[in-house]
Amino acid sequence: MTTPQKNQILTNWQKNICEWGGILGALLSLTCLIQHIAVAIPNSITNPMIPGYLLAIISFILLALHKPIAIVLLFISAVYAAINEYLWMSNYAFSLVVLLLFVFHIIILVAIFTEQIPQRLKALRQAEKEEAAKWERKI
Repeated sequence: MTTPQKNQILTNWQKNICEWGGILGALLSLTCLIQHIAVAIPNSITNPMIPGYLLAIISFILLALHKPIAIVLLFISAVYAAINEYLWMSNYAFSLVVLLLFVFHIIILVAIFTEQIPQRLKALRQAEKEEAAKWERKI
């Protein structure tokens, strides 16, 4: 049984979802982080929010690079974004950018699973491993 070529596993539409979704998500997460550093008063409630923004940046960058681990990190990051939004709202503060980050997480996760990208990313990773093994024996 032959495996499909690496460039045939993801369609152009699926590549665009991963790449542009990853880029826009990383930029939105970076905007949240910059806003948080510039505006939020450091205390025991706001300080734990910073790792969530960093996790979101990392997970979106990994999505743009077509890494399968990005899906798991996006789930964790979406939960963290929901907690961050809850903390902002429960302390009578509102950040539209943080709300947009949470909504963007949900939209990207729905788009990824409706397009069956996780299975394709696993197949892409397997094809990369097979290609590396094939070249390792030839060199």
